[in-house]
Amino acid sequence: LKLQFLYLIAWHPTRPMLCHLGLLALTVAASAAKKPNFVFILTDDQDMRLGRSDKYTEWGTLAGMPSLERELAGKGAKMENFFVATPICCPSRAETFQGRYLMNIADTGATEGKANCMHADTTGTANMTGMFGSFKSAGYEVGVFGKFTNNQVYTFPALMDNKAVSFIDSADKFDDYNAQVYVHYNETNGTGSASAWKEDFGNSKTPPFGTTYQTSQIGNRSLEWVTSIVKNDKPFFMYMGPHAPHYPATPAPWYLNAHKDLRAPRTPNYNASCPDKPAHIAQNPPMTDLLACWEDEHMRDRWRTLLSVDDLVQGLVDKLTDLKVIDNTYIFYTSDHGYKLGQWRVPTSKQHPYDTDIRVPMLIRGPGVVAGSVPAAITANVDLLPTMLDLAGLPVPPQVDGKSFAATLRGETPPSWRQEFLVSYRAVGTYYSDHSKVATGEATCGGKTAPFSPNPSMSSKQCKEGTGNCWFVDSTESNTWRALRTITDEDNVVYIEYDKAYEFDELQFHEYYDLKADPYQLTNLYPSLSDDKKAALKTAMSGYWKCQGAACP
Repeated sequence: LKLQFLYLIAWHPTRPMLCHLGLLALTVAASAAKKPNFVFILTDDQDMRLGRSDKYTEWGTLAGMPSLERELAGKGAKMENFFVATPICCPSRAETFQGRYLMNIADTGATEGKANCMHADTTGTANMTGMFGSFKSAGYEVGVFGKFTNNQVYTFPALMDNKAVSFIDSADKFDDYNAQVYVHYNETNGTGSASAWKEDFGNSKTPPFGTTYQTSQIGNRSLEWVTSIVKNDKPFFMYMGPHAPHYPATPAPWYLNAHKDLRAPRTPNYNASCPDKPAHIAQNPPMTDLLACWEDEHMRDRWRTLLSVDDLVQGLVDKLTDLKVIDNTYIFYTSDHGYKLGQWRVPTSKQHPYDTDIRVPMLIRGPGVVAGSVPAAITANVDLLPTMLDLAGLPVPPQVDGKSFAATLRGETPPSWRQEFLVSYRAVGTYYSDHSKVATGEATCGGKTAPFSPNPSMSSKQCKEGTGNCWFVDSTESNTWRALRTITDEDNVVYIEYDKAYEFDELQFHEYYDLKADPYQLTNLYPSLSDDKKAALKTAMSGYWKCQGAACP
């Protein structure tokens, strides 16, 4: 692993060899009186349920990341019940960077420019009350590396225009694992005036740091920047957004043969017929051996890409230790949503109100965080901004819906805390198993991509919901929903309402699962509930749906 890490953070003739920390004889110390630093690592599509076992696990993909387990979970907190408020990339990120629920930042059609992203208004992610702007206005140096939002062609210029960041160094195409064009922004550029430009090393025989692999680039570029900031004795907020393990999950060349023994877990709900689920799932046909092969290879590739993220985490911790700021730095690690690989016959997707999709990793290390702790409180992506600001001793903008769980990290019991959490999703389209085209699938399984239908002669234009002729993963007709996820000493349940208009006045369908008895969410109990129970659930959901700011649970 060490040699692979040395290759990951590769030497470049014009830059320091960042993996060899001994070359940098910096002795800057962060005293307890100084503002704490923050590092926020946000991966893409990383789940917490699908591991090496054919049962759900408590670690999921984290089981393949030994550095993360040792350096973050072992020396910090691993949140037991951490959720996202919307299980798809851009809305989840918009919620995270603004601390707000989707219903309060939903695009109404009046959003200017390109701020609308998968039905979410991302305007607030780039202004001075968003995550980056809040720290920037408090005197922090703010550096951004990697994927920010799916529409960062809009949000990056907005961050620059609003002066909400100090520095950007990110791939122009975040979804290209070997991107060779990078967007740069430097607020001062050493001259006192801001500048923005693009770096293109596509024609270079020797790319920066010796590799085009984007996760490696993010690691090297961010460590260069944080070294310069610490050297100048400034507090920093550093964001790192690797695209891993998102489709197509292209591994680094040096990890291409790793995890050959893995396969998509054959959990009890894998390839299970589910007639009491929404129409687009209920109609999905049995998975074929060919589709299962692609799912297995996608699982392996996802874990392979995360090995590079694990190297990034180790390199980060080593660098902060060398710079003598590790004890005054909070490191947050999470994902924008979870994932599934054939559960309920739904291949390679998120977008659903089930624990595979809405439950994600959340690891936090930093001053005062109880090492090795596993807090059980229901926490979520909307809570990250207020928690970070609380830890920094900074005010929380009044429009923020989330709550600070800083006290929980210190081992304290808050006087009151939510026992239920609101999740919602508005379908972004109707499509099939087209996210199964993975880096190594063609050679392993045959064909150019995973099948979207058991019938190889079919065109995707012939896919029709209700016929059972294709594997649907999303549907504008039957996959717009809101859910109330409840965890108490007595209950572990989820209640779900469907309305394709995202208004929830006239409901199409309901689900209710008891996860204590049915952790794989195979039996929809809603039809068996009493009328009084149904009414109580509806009232609780409707009340939460209307909340804003401090009024939210």
